[in-house]
Amino acid sequence: MRAQQRVVVVAGACGGVGTSTLAALVAAEAARAGAGTALVDVAAHGAGIEVLLGVEGRPGARWRDLDGLRGSIAPADLDGVLPVWRGVEVLGGDRRGGGPPGDALEAVWPALRERCTTVVVDAPVTALDGDVGEVVLAGAPSVLVVTGQDVRGVAAALAALAVLPPAAWAAGAGDPDDSRSAALVLRGRRAPRVAPAEAAGVLGLPLAGVLPTDRGVAEACDRGFGPVVGRRSALARAVARVTRAAGVHPGGTASAGVGARGEAAWGWDGARV
Repeated sequence: MRAQQRVVVVAGACGGVGTSTLAALVAAEAARAGAGTALVDVAAHGAGIEVLLGVEGRPGARWRDLDGLRGSIAPADLDGVLPVWRGVEVLGGDRRGGGPPGDALEAVWPALRERCTTVVVDAPVTALDGDVGEVVLAGAPSVLVVTGQDVRGVAAALAALAVLPPAAWAAGAGDPDDSRSAALVLRGRRAPRVAPAEAAGVLGLPLAGVLPTDRGVAEACDRGFGPVVGRRSALARAVARVTRAAGVHPGGTASAGVGARGEAAWGWDGARV
């Protein structure tokens, strides 16, 4: 029996809070069980996700290559088409351009949903206010609203909730068949002036977790590995909690590799890193 399919929209309320890093780590965590997983970057500008993951030199289709795609495609049409990072199929922009062009997202989205057990969407909230949001927020996804643990971060998240359609993120009242959910993820600050519970209360969202800073992640990305976190690190534990809060429950255990700082690190796909 196939595992329950899940869409997780990781929505950044503001820049600089690690939204893309979290999206990548959630996708890698979901892929650990061997189930099909995709990571889709819908940001309108830049080549963010593939540079973060270190896959910019790998063959495979990017959004610009799908320009002009219309209608629908079969899931098998994507076999071997997208670049892969740690068992995760990745679809995003490159240096030629950013987000999905024209009708490409609408054409490819059903195929991704059907071929993958988990689809993780990396998106600034501003990208969800329009056609992109209508596609990825349909079908009761889990939405993780990511922001900073400070006054500006809470204000940005309040603005984000005004952009997200309530029908897409507010859980159905008492409906056991309604799997949609939304939760708050805070990027921890060195000297926070806003308590996590206070931020969650103001926003009216349950708190999925607080992400601590891990200097090894930036170093690993600079070396082309993509996000790598220490096996016993606070960030690894926080990501696991956030992933479970999003309704993704990977099986198996993570294996140990060598992290950017020479310490044990998660091998998110079961391989050494």
